[in-house]
Order: sequence, then structure tokens, then C-alpha cells
Amino acid sequence: MSTEVTGRDRLPFSWSAATGMHAYGKLAGISQERLFLDADAIAEAYHVGRPLAEEAYGPDVSMGGPGWLGISYGHVNTLGCPLIYPIDSEIAHQPIHRSLAAGISALQRPVDFATAGRFPFYLRLWNELQRRFPRERLPFAGLGAEGPLTTAWSLRGHDFFTDLFDAPDQVRHYLLLITRSIAAYNALVRQLNGQPAFSSDSVSLADDVAAMVPPRLWPTLVLPFLDDYFAVQTSGPRRAHIEDLSVAHLPFLDRLRLASFDPSVSPQLTPARLRDHCQVPFSWRLNSTQYPAMSIEAIVRWVFEAAADGATSVWTYAWWPYCEPDKVRAFIAAAKQVVQLLQSGCTRYELRRRCPVGPVA
Repeated sequence: MSTEVTGRDRLPFSWSAATGMHAYGKLAGISQERLFLDADAIAEAYHVGRPLAEEAYGPDVSMGGPGWLGISYGHVNTLGCPLIYPIDSEIAHQPIHRSLAAGISALQRPVDFATAGRFPFYLRLWNELQRRFPRERLPFAGLGAEGPLTTAWSLRGHDFFTDLFDAPDQVRHYLLLITRSIAAYNALVRQLNGQPAFSSDSVSLADDVAAMVPPRLWPTLVLPFLDDYFAVQTSGPRRAHIEDLSVAHLPFLDRLRLASFDPSVSPQLTPARLRDHCQVPFSWRLNSTQYPAMSIEAIVRWVFEAAADGATSVWTYAWWPYCEPDKVRAFIAAAKQVVQLLQSGCTRYELRRRCPVGPVA
């Protein structure tokens, strides 16, 4: 392992732990699909489930809500993709563009996002929640847009992956139109929240499908559109979430000039690989699906190893019942200890031997 000190290493180490409406609904016994649609269910989950979550996890876990469960496909829904609400499950959607030519034609037509798809319904639901929770700050959130590549897949379906090879010039045109459509949609959401259409604040990108494009195609079919996504929305910090990148993708992150990167669920990556193959500050997530198979000792080691190998932050989002409270508390305690050690002068390299449960075997 390299012991060279870089600018990223000089950034303060941080951590976060949070939970929200999904956990509240589970604790209150409310079927998940109702939390996308029903103000009564959302209010009941918040009033009944939040106190139970606070009791279970304690004051160090941030509590979100009230609001409907997050929907990543609000933008494509306003473009015509139906949303499907399976019983007690996440939302699904359906592609609509049968060809690139049809998609390009459709994207060239103006769209009044505020009156399209389910947007009016969620505006009404937002207003109803504001009425029910007058003391809470409730931004219009939870009806989001994905990045250019994920949006292209959402609109075209799996045929998009052959389009990349069969018609790259048309794909570039398609992605350009998509990127500008995303920016217009996000500008509307910012306007509803009293923010300028073009921001000097940070803007975040979520584009997991970008990881499914081979690295050799990134310079022409990915990077220009991820860069444009940021350039037309902000002059401020750029933040990105892309799951399942390979090591060969990582050098491209530096070219995007990211302030931070969240790989989240990325089985091909480790903190050490991120550290050694790009310069971007990155977070490292303890995912809810990892908790059941991990002991408290393993979680403590996980935190220390992530920090030792270069993570700028570690974070977790507690989904009930997968994230047992004692394990979440162990995550927090370990993260606090890492912060204290680094602030007292301990180096990242020394963290391994300072781990209270010993190094990873």
C-alpha cells in the first residue's frame, strides 16, 4: 500500500448514518406502495414509525421525512414512461422509444413538465403534506431525474446497449437531447424550491447505467454528456453516484472534476482501488444488505479499513429490519473513533494497527 500523502488525504474524514420513510413504514406496518401515493399512509408512517426508529437507533442517526418514498424516474415519467407501483415494492417503469429516431423526434418536442405524467399528482401530494406538517421544512423532492445514460436506458430499454455499437452518432444526438431535457426538468424542481435554475451550489448526478458502458466507449459516449450535465446546471461543486464501475473506468472520474464520488454498491471496487486509480475524494457505503452477514467486530474493521485505504467518508442508510440497531451503533462508534484518531495526528496508514478489534485477516 502506498503511504504517499495526497491532497485528498488532507481532507477531513467524516461519517453519516441516516434512516427515513422506508424504515418508518416498516416499523408502522404500512405496505410500501402506499408510501409513494397516500398522504394518510405517509402521515401514519411518520407519526408511528419515526418514534420507533428514534428509539431503536438513537440520536446519532439522522431522521428523514416526512415525504413520499423517493422516485428516481420522475423525469422520464413526464416524457411518457408509465410508472408501475407493485404491492409492497419499489417502483418500476416502462421504456417508450421504439427506435433512436423516434426518441430523437420525441425529445425535440417541448414538454411542460409541471403538467405532464404524474407531476401534477405529486405537486398536490406535496401541498397536502405541507398542510399536514406546517412546522416541517418540506422541499419538493423525491420525484427525481437520473443521469444521461440511465435516462437513455429508461426511455429505450435494453436496445440502448446495442444502439451504442450500431448507431453511435445517433446515440450522441439522443444523449445530447436527453441531457438538456434533464437540466430543464431539474430547473423546474429548483424553481419550486426557491432556487435559481442555474446554481452555484453543488449538483449531484446519479447514473448507474454509465457503468454498463465499456471504458473504451467512455471518451465519446459517456464523458461528454456527464460533463455537459454538470456544465449546464452549475458552476459549483460536482458530485456523482455511479454504481458498479470497474477499475478501468476510474481514471475518467478525474476528467469530470468531481468534488466527491459515491460508488455505493460496486463489487469490483475497494477503497484501495479507488485511492490508487483516481484522485477524486470518495465515500464508502456500508449497505443495508451487508449487515445481516457481518458481526459487530467485522463492521468495526470495515470502518477502519475504509478510512485506512483512503475513503474521505463512510456512510450508512438504515433500512429496517436489515440494519440491526446494535450494528449501526457499532458503525457510528467506530467512525467517531477514526475521526478522533485522525484529528490527534494518527495517519491513515497507522489506522490498521489502531483498530480496536484487530486488522482484517
